[in-house]
Amino acid sequence: QALVETALDRQTSVHNHFLFKSCTMKASELLCELLNAAEKSAELARAIRREESLFHLLIEEKTGDDKGKRFGFDFKTLADVLVQEMVRHDLEKKFPGLGKRVLGEENNKFTNTVGDTVTVEIKENRKKTHSVLTKILDGNDRAATVLTGLVHEEVTVPRPAQADQLDSVQLDKKSIGLWIDPIDGTAEYISGGRDPEFRPGETVSQNGLPNVTVLIGVFDKATGLPIMGVINQPFFRTMDGKAWTGRMVWGACLGDLRIWQTPGAAPNADGDNSTAAAANASKPTVLTSMSDCKKLGTYLCESFDIRTAPGAGYKLLCVIDGLCSAYVLSKDNTYRWDTCAPHAVLRAMGGGVVKQAPALAAPQLTGDLSELQVTYHKPEAKASGSNAWCNMQGVIAYRDAAIVARLAGSLARK
Repeated sequence: QALVETALDRQTSVHNHFLFKSCTMKASELLCELLNAAEKSAELARAIRREESLFHLLIEEKTGDDKGKRFGFDFKTLADVLVQEMVRHDLEKKFPGLGKRVLGEENNKFTNTVGDTVTVEIKENRKKTHSVLTKILDGNDRAATVLTGLVHEEVTVPRPAQADQLDSVQLDKKSIGLWIDPIDGTAEYISGGRDPEFRPGETVSQNGLPNVTVLIGVFDKATGLPIMGVINQPFFRTMDGKAWTGRMVWGACLGDLRIWQTPGAAPNADGDNSTAAAANASKPTVLTSMSDCKKLGTYLCESFDIRTAPGAGYKLLCVIDGLCSAYVLSKDNTYRWDTCAPHAVLRAMGGGVVKQAPALAAPQLTGDLSELQVTYHKPEAKASGSNAWCNMQGVIAYRDAAIVARLAGSLARK
């Protein structure tokens, strides 16, 4: 009997070991897969503008009363959903069970011209995916073929050396969630072009394709705090205005382990001293939206240099890059999918994204501002639909907490 019990105990132990193992993954492997997914998404975004058959579908959304009539939806919406579902599919393939933890802005159901409702899914093979896309695209075989090839392409980004630091960190798939913004800055994506004054890594882009980002963020479901983020800027640099190359910015904040990578950033963007100096400069640069500029400028113009740029993800990226000291928004027009990935990178760098309204009301702003951080696991109270995931209290994104106290001092006079 003792031998039987020992054997059963060993069997149970082995079973529990594999059960535990199946629910966990190395943080380094997740990071590498997110980098692959973000680069694949960026290549799809570039290809849609580069491929004539797809670009014509994209710009059809600007045809006034005929907008969307051909397919019953805007093609840019399909591009967003396709990226979202592609990331979900690839993560599920690598880490079974993780796909259902991917959250995003877009619904993946479409209705075509004959009234058929089709769910956008990346299938297990090209033939089945092509069939789904052909149905959605009302029989446009050329476009469906190109898109199918892109979503089934294998993309592998070289493993960053810093990822080795995450090899010993295990993540439970059930304890995390992911927010995706497939193509942030869709208006700039459709209109194209670039700011003629824009110098990559040196100046803030005022308009055009450089303001487009792909955002993938991971958060802890218990605390709601972001722990890993990847930002791909698909249209970072071009020599001729046609052939674009992108870049990848990422960060991880897991316990005391904080690592990040910001290629193409401002020369001193990674220096702690330069960051503190920028925050305490006589007139630090603050980015905001066009809609908020006049309102905030009234209270900030004396102490801050106020500038604007399109794209929430891009403005947050500018904070990461050290091109500005903060991004401030008083309105409720950013969402969890906009801020999760950049927030993770900022946390890794010692900064964060706080809720603006509580920050202004706080009697004292010191330390890591942990109680004021935007969280990602719970919807807004008494809100529904996409509004449930809106950052209703505004945001302040920063790399040095000193800037938040300065901003609060000026804005509290409103």
